[in-house]
Amino acid sequence: MKKNLKSKVAIIGLGKLGSNLFQALKETDKFNVKIAAKNSKSVIKPEITNQSEIIFICTQDRKIREVVNILSSDKFKLKKKFIYHTSGSLTSDVLEKLKNKGAFTASFHPIQTFGLRTGKSVFRNIFIAIEGSAKAVKAASAIAESLKAESFTIKKHEKILNHINCIIASNFLCAMLAKIKPLSRNRTDLEYYKALSMQTLNNIFAYGPVKSLTGPMERFDIDTIDSHLNYIKNNEELLRFYLFMGIETAKLALKKKSISSQQIKKLLEEFRKYIDGK
Repeated sequence: MKKNLKSKVAIIGLGKLGSNLFQALKETDKFNVKIAAKNSKSVIKPEITNQSEIIFICTQDRKIREVVNILSSDKFKLKKKFIYHTSGSLTSDVLEKLKNKGAFTASFHPIQTFGLRTGKSVFRNIFIAIEGSAKAVKAASAIAESLKAESFTIKKHEKILNHINCIIASNFLCAMLAKIKPLSRNRTDLEYYKALSMQTLNNIFAYGPVKSLTGPMERFDIDTIDSHLNYIKNNEELLRFYLFMGIETAKLALKKKSISSQQIKKLLEEFRKYIDGK
């Protein structure tokens, strides 16, 4: 990339990630960012992509191949351009047609959840997983640094596992907290548990999940656990969820060595009563 001049960047796809990346790159004052297409249905403007040094494909995963097919036509000049897609699960192989046209290609996956708020702060201090050709990876690392993010290279075969980890850390967390049941109060129910959740997360990232574990399963409080199960025994959905998470929590307690193999056996026997129908 040229020194003392703003690198020209084209964005294809202005969804949540694309919009945030567009704004964040602009706010660094190091990039001249333009929109080549708002989404995969929009016409991709060759007058923008052809003049750009960097192209980001920020469409949904299932639309990336469609965009690649369009860009591989003769009206797009891609030689020596840096082209990235932002998918968490797809590798740089999906950009092979563009690589064959002389582009330097890689995947550029910010490990972050994106909402409607835009700006560079969303990228500050996050990690960005990069995988692809050596030149593209090096340039992507410089872009990440400009965004005040930290980049790391990832192997192709690790992409899916990394994305599963992201799903667990974000999507499944939402699904889990959605299981919190309403109380007879005026406040939003989640508000009561915010401090508990936030402190637990702080503990996890400071000490790890095993050392941060507390609660009745960690201390083998069978009476309390049985009272929970008895209370929700007629709520099949919540009961299944509690039993599944209870087994996983008990496994952590065993790793922590706060309960013994014999105690976990008794705990599973208690769970079995409700699985079979008490």
